[in-house]
Amino acid sequence: MHRPVLPVLALLATITLLVPIPAYPAPPPPNYAEAKLGGYFPMASDVDSFDSGFNGEVTFGRYIAPGFAVEGGLGYFETKGNTPSGLAERKIKVTPLTFSILGIAPFGPFEAYGMAGLGVYFVNDEISAPAFGASSGTSDSSADLGLHLGLGGRYHVTKNVFLGLEGKYLWLTTSTFGVDTRLDGATVTANIGYRF
Repeated sequence: MHRPVLPVLALLATITLLVPIPAYPAPPPPNYAEAKLGGYFPMASDVDSFDSGFNGEVTFGRYIAPGFAVEGGLGYFETKGNTPSGLAERKIKVTPLTFSILGIAPFGPFEAYGMAGLGVYFVNDEISAPAFGASSGTSDSSADLGLHLGLGGRYHVTKNVFLGLEGKYLWLTTSTFGVDTRLDGATVTANIGYRF
């Protein structure tokens, strides 16, 4: 009564062994390194008359859970303008060391993300008076805490390589020459990264 079942089971077992199991793509590597190049745009009233300047950053990150990543960065940005008297030039160079948390929404090869973070900003403030023929000026430095929020997007060209755009807004106050100066502003960068 049960004999017809045995050939059916043997046939199913044979088919199972002969039919290839579909291969699912391996998830992309969780770590990444990224280079970001763009500009810094001062927006606080203290530096309202200052020029836009270069902004660059190198970051290292890790996807810690679906939809979340952490990122550390080392960067540089600068701006310059005149002192309130208009008789001297002021150049501010900033080296930020930052930490960010990213919330990520994937759409196929695209990713959109929001980020929030904080950092230590090493500021070098230089004042010179070329109008008076001064060949050198004076400088002061400070290390200050700052906060940032940002939005960005990435497109994965391959499993390992991605391109992106990012915009951040920075809240930062520095104290040089005994005066507080707000350096709040925006950074906009084009990015290239590698996952490993």
